[in-house]
Amino acid sequence: MDFQDVVQATQTGRSFKIKQPRFWVLCSLYLPDEIAENLPAIDVTKVRGQYLLGFNFKLVKGEYFPYCGHIWQVANNPIQFPTRYKTTGRKDSPFIMAKYISTYESEAEMFAAMIEHSLNS
Repeated sequence: MDFQDVVQATQTGRSFKIKQPRFWVLCSLYLPDEIAENLPAIDVTKVRGQYLLGFNFKLVKGEYFPYCGHIWQVANNPIQFPTRYKTTGRKDSPFIMAKYISTYESEAEMFAAMIEHSLNS
């Protein structure tokens, strides 16, 4: 099976219902100035700052993930803020910092870049 077959297999027109809780993580995304200068301001606001993102798996340091046309790498182990059972106080989500890796234009390009980055690390 070559890479194009893998990409084709992931592009289905059907929708799926996944019965799994999401792991919500506060992600600090930093887009470098040289990349931000070439993007419309509305796109920059989507990927520069802190955003609460949902993941299917717990993140680990060094892991890559795609978000809004860009590939990011988790820069630190998630910082967690535990709370006691049935407390009514403030509950904070885990926090990570994400480093910008590259931009992608299509889903096929994203898969190729993600696999290449994962194999090289």
